[in-house]
Amino acid sequence: MNPSRYRLWVILVIFLATTATTPAGGEECLACHGSGEDLQMAAQSLGLELSARRVSALVVTLGTESVHASLACTDCHPQATEVPHPQGMSRTNPCVACHQDAGDAVSRSAHKDPLGRGSFRAQCWHCHGAHDVRPSKDPESTLAPANVAGTCLRCHNKQEYLQGVHGHGVQLAGLDLAATCISCHGGHDVLPASDPASHVHRLNVPKTCGKCHRRVTEVYVTSVHGRNLSAENADVPSCIDCHEAHGILDPRLPRFRNVSPKMCARCHADPKIVAKYGLRAEVFDTYVADFHGTTAELFVATSPDQPLNKAVCYDCHGYHDVESVRQLGTERVQERLLQRCQTCHPRASKTFLSAWTAHYTPDRERYPWIYYVRLFYQVVIPSTIGFFLAYIALDIWGRRRRGRHQ
Repeated sequence: MNPSRYRLWVILVIFLATTATTPAGGEECLACHGSGEDLQMAAQSLGLELSARRVSALVVTLGTESVHASLACTDCHPQATEVPHPQGMSRTNPCVACHQDAGDAVSRSAHKDPLGRGSFRAQCWHCHGAHDVRPSKDPESTLAPANVAGTCLRCHNKQEYLQGVHGHGVQLAGLDLAATCISCHGGHDVLPASDPASHVHRLNVPKTCGKCHRRVTEVYVTSVHGRNLSAENADVPSCIDCHEAHGILDPRLPRFRNVSPKMCARCHADPKIVAKYGLRAEVFDTYVADFHGTTAELFVATSPDQPLNKAVCYDCHGYHDVESVRQLGTERVQERLLQRCQTCHPRASKTFLSAWTAHYTPDRERYPWIYYVRLFYQVVIPSTIGFFLAYIALDIWGRRRRGRHQ
């Protein structure tokens, strides 16, 4: 008899003899599952053919640091005492026998079986590992902060997280306190953003972000945006509308500052939003038309990563403490605005504010001088250009005509 085949039969006899009376331990199981070669030999002796992929999946590596190191194989796989093993054994989830609470949470989550058959779309071992399950505080764990993104990105195509400030913090700076997927979406209770119970439902986003950004959240919830969001108005911006969800840009970078007017314009230049709440639709257009806005647009188009020293929306309206100008009243608005202006124009006085049209388009009733000066230039400049073009055309025509008569 072939020595290797003889060795396999000896292993199988010992395995069957021991499992008939006592639960299978790691040694007996690893006699077959310890390496791909042993597994292929065991399968051939039983008349089975396994693909290379299947063999790779059935090879077991037991880690001595695993939280399950004290368990026998049959504690999780009681059917494994039968050789050959029953079909479909690997499709059952042995984890819920001990971790019922976690299993119940997953069965209600976005990772549940969409067909409602009681299994999970994302099985426990997809996230925690199969046999070498380690505590999340272990740097080698699949759920350690540095490894969470890699675990989740195997299924979810959100590579932009790695380019965002949180991803950089965890992956590049080694900051375990920076937010990972679990920090925002939860662990076993992951729910779609459309579910009101989800951690990332737009009404719950400030609370989720506030777990790390407490002081910022406290300011935001008292602002006009935060108060309306607390009143369950889903039209107002929450954290992720300004900072995005995964590819969060560092707000200290020039690019964030340069694109911030467009960010505000998503609501304040949206015809549906401004009509619904009686806002003025021209705020963005009038900003772009003035000196600050024109310069900002030029920077975005030509040098988005260069620092912009002209005012953008949040320089005047605040960052997280945005207030309604209607509720503040004219006097308070001008007081706050002057403070903002003096940041860049230290010698500015109240009369300085009169140089700004306050997002209004000049007309005969409001800012008539500006309206008529603009009208004057709108008439005079085209007329002057047209006159000189006509003069040049007539001169060319006259010279050609005189040339033909000579």
